[in-house]
Amino acid sequence: MRPNTFGHLLSLTTFGESHGPAMGAVIDGFPAGVSVDVARDLQPHLDRRRPGQSSLTTSRSEGDEANILSGVFEGKTIGSPIAVLVWNKNARSEDYDPNYYRAGHADRTWEEKYGHRDYRGGGRASGRETLCRVIGGSFARLLLPKEASIVAFTRQIGEHEAREVPDSLTIADVDRHPTRCPDPAVAREITAVLKNCKKEGDSRGGVIELWVDNIPAGLGNPVFAKMKNRLASAFMSVGAVVGVGLGDAPAASEARGQKFHTGIAGSGDDAGISPASQGIQGGITNGRRICLRVYFKPASTVGSMAKKGRHDPCIVPRAVPVIEAMAALVLADHWLARRLDRHIES
Repeated sequence: MRPNTFGHLLSLTTFGESHGPAMGAVIDGFPAGVSVDVARDLQPHLDRRRPGQSSLTTSRSEGDEANILSGVFEGKTIGSPIAVLVWNKNARSEDYDPNYYRAGHADRTWEEKYGHRDYRGGGRASGRETLCRVIGGSFARLLLPKEASIVAFTRQIGEHEAREVPDSLTIADVDRHPTRCPDPAVAREITAVLKNCKKEGDSRGGVIELWVDNIPAGLGNPVFAKMKNRLASAFMSVGAVVGVGLGDAPAASEARGQKFHTGIAGSGDDAGISPASQGIQGGITNGRRICLRVYFKPASTVGSMAKKGRHDPCIVPRAVPVIEAMAALVLADHWLARRLDRHIES
């Protein structure tokens, strides 16, 4: 058991605490010869996750500048472990009382498990750990087909749900509003809710929806390594996530089979493909859009601590690039594994 490592052929190990000297990631199993540019391939994703982006997020100000320590030489990966470090520069540890345990956070359970904890900002259980996942996901994207698209967005915060969402989205489209909700009217409603939460020391939960396009059929396995369970496991490892569903899972569970199972009959490339499958059939990608929804509880820091400290009233907007990163890690792992799935005659 390696509780700080994720992945199989491609693995990500994360380290560091919220108020420690630095956060970091080690990516192992990454092939040699892949071009890497920090400013192009890595820093933009970290910038999307970093704190202090807007009045709707924590006011902690961190540049989150990526420093590659190993595994890349002259702009290309060299096959050895890739280590990346991000220094913590704006921690304010005096905001935290070592004798105070936030309900719903890992404060108490961490102490019960280990007998000693870093109470400053949640230590390793802080959402700041997710920047390491974004580093891993940024590298994972480089292994996928260039036409592959991984885009997540805010589907819902509180009772406010996006309805008018274009069928085609880019990261730039999603980032046009700090809520990362692509429905402008709903984004304005969410903004008012989150500003009021910050004022009152309250928090809200919500839903992130993920779309993966242009991933070929055949990734994943039909039993214990289904694409859907690997993705669900990845998302459930993110703090504050309380559930994952393929598409609109509640609606699917209520549907009549004769209406739900309207596959494409006949012969040819589309035969047997189910439009309702959300891109995964029998645990294996079918070449269509993969769609999942990830459900978040309200942030655990509320009341007087939320008012005096620097905390997100809702985790969802800044978690969007984290969900994309975890998806990229799973997909890249399966992409590397595909060469083991079938013998090809030479």
